[in-house]
Amino acid sequence: MNENKENIATNQEKQELTQMPFKNLGEKERPVKKPNYLLIIILNIIITVASLFVYHNYILKPSHFNNIVGIDIKGFLEKQKAGMVEGKITEDQFKANMDRLENTVNELGKTKVILVSDVILRGAEVVNIREN
Repeated sequence: MNENKENIATNQEKQELTQMPFKNLGEKERPVKKPNYLLIIILNIIITVASLFVYHNYILKPSHFNNIVGIDIKGFLEKQKAGMVEGKITEDQFKANMDRLENTVNELGKTKVILVSDVILRGAEVVNIREN
């Protein structure tokens, strides 16, 4: 009878081994740990804040915020109109001044964002166009 019990025990062990091939016989089963969600959330927040800090301070350089300039086109055109009405500016001078305005806008537009000076309240340089 003892042999029969031993055979049954060995048969049960064999079935367990075939059902769980990766189980070590000499080790105790470790309880499955549940993830600590609070720790995951805190680490996620820390990594996100650190990434944003590095991006804003090192990748997105502060000089990108200072490349906006304004051009006083309205004031320039008013001076041109007043000069034409008073006869101080000839038509050739007017065309040369308009070409100078266009060249200034084209040159500044290569490296800076240009806005009309009327929309700039503060914090940006306003460029005045010189006339003949």
